Amino acid sequence: MSFSSFRYLIREGFRNIWQNRLMSLASIGVLISCLLITSFSYLVFENMNHMFSWVNRQNIAVAFAKEGCTDEQLQVVLDKIKGITNVADVEFISKEQAFEKYKDSIPEELREELQGENNPYLDSYIIEFSDLSKFEDSLNQIKQIPEIDSTVYDADIAKSLSNVRHIVLMVGGWVIVLLLLVSLFIIANTIKLTVYNRRLEISIMKSVGATNTFIKVPFIIEGIVLGIISALISFGLIYLIYSNLFRMFDIGFFGGLLAFSKVWSSVLLGCVAIGIGTGVAGSAISIRKYLKVEGGISGVI
Repeated sequence: MSFSSFRYLIREGFRNIWQNRLMSLASIGVLISCLLITSFSYLVFENMNHMFSWVNRQNIAVAFAKEGCTDEQLQVVLDKIKGITNVADVEFISKEQAFEKYKDSIPEELREELQGENNPYLDSYIIEFSDLSKFEDSLNQIKQIPEIDSTVYDADIAKSLSNVRHIVLMVGGWVIVLLLLVSLFIIANTIKLTVYNRRLEISIMKSVGATNTFIKVPFIIEGIVLGIISALISFGLIYLIYSNLFRMFDIGFFGGLLAFSKVWSSVLLGCVAIGIGTGVAGSAISIRKYLKVEGGISGVI
């Protein structure tokens, strides 16, 4: 294909958009809605993962050693805990260190009495886990160590986040699929209207030997342009909305919101890929069906 022919086909694609601008605007509007919901579903999911990472660093367990353990036994317990695969870090806190750390919370008149042999605190181990999904299994291994008396932990936050992430993924997935189908339908009908308006021209081109590919290209270009326009507008709206949300809600809770600078490339790439893909698919479906059913000059005579 020569450069002049390619330039002609591109020009025809833009002419199609202008001639059917109302339907083109409808296509862009629906596709923007789809891309916004898709992108924000992705951002919610990424923020859920960000929160999980924060919880993995913050959600710890404390294991208390039985009273009367010797220094050698306490060291053996420490080595056993370190040997558990899912343990990322473990810190030993002796009963004396615990007393010094929390003595300010003890009434002054009792401090002297509780020192030494009357120390109410137990030797303990502060344990951080690598994978929160294996939290229960790892904790059970720690509980089986004979010298461990009890454990204190709170995995409710992690379980709640896991349930919310699952719901967001399910609901968001179905909404995205539905909107993609609606976008595909409207773009296909936009292209179908363009094809119908140019049916005589297409039939004449077919009669003089134009290939199906030559006829299809302007409509494919139309779909690509609609997809790119929708993607760029969607990305701009996402940036403005998310930036304002980041400033409003970045308060450090659960690690705060994920900075847009860490996900902008994925959002932009996703918007462009979905926009172009939907535009091309809608165009291909419409023109292929027309050429197959009414491709000849007889279709308009």
